[in-house]
Amino acid sequence: MRKLSLITFIVVCFLFFFREPSNVDAQVTSSGIAITVEIAGENINEGDLVCRGDDGFKLCDSEYNTEMFGTVVENPAAAFEEERSDNNYLVSSSGKTVVKVSSQNGNIKKGDLITSSSKPGVGVLAQRNGYVIGTSLENYDSDNPDNVGTVMVALNIHPATGLSAAKSNLITVLREGLSAPIFEPLDSLRYLLASLILLLSFVLGFAYFGRVSRTGIEAIGRNPLASRMIQLSIIMHIAITIVIILVGFGMAYIILIL
Repeated sequence: MRKLSLITFIVVCFLFFFREPSNVDAQVTSSGIAITVEIAGENINEGDLVCRGDDGFKLCDSEYNTEMFGTVVENPAAAFEEERSDNNYLVSSSGKTVVKVSSQNGNIKKGDLITSSSKPGVGVLAQRNGYVIGTSLENYDSDNPDNVGTVMVALNIHPATGLSAAKSNLITVLREGLSAPIFEPLDSLRYLLASLILLLSFVLGFAYFGRVSRTGIEAIGRNPLASRMIQLSIIMHIAITIVIILVGFGMAYIILIL
């Protein structure tokens, strides 16, 4: 009897440790907590990026969307699930989850930031300042930017800075910042300081130009024979005014991208 019990125990242990993974274990694709969200549209699948819209939630369909909310998941580790319907989907905004991506902005490497794209629900490599969905934990390579694959991403929706390429300009950076609904304290300070420097450069430039032009006109009135030299002097001061304004633009831009 004892021998039979021992054999039974060994068989049970063997089946427990060497069993095939269950379907539930294999299908868990998100470590975060998901909630039920009603999403407008069709053909919505796991990994799609979801954004807030004017009339509710939809698939993200613009680059660096400031209203990114999360990612569609099928079997999260935990969920607050309401009654399912045709338009209700589980969406996770935290943890690790699968995200649809393409190589539209280039191949993706571990540690790269992922953002939304013009292709509905699909993420791409973040190349400039703006909102991102999180950090890629896997590589994704494709020679065809139209192909769509998936990578595991650590979700962390936030405005990322310091990614701007040389082709980005100050107006683009300011527009992206002003379109963001909220700022982190450091981002707020940078935008405030950049705005003050821009304003100060314009005030100093135009004040300097106004004083110089007024003096030049008075000098021409007093000494018409020296008008040519006075005009050259005014042109030189105009150039100095432009330089002052450009320096202000440069300083503001450096502050924003650091």
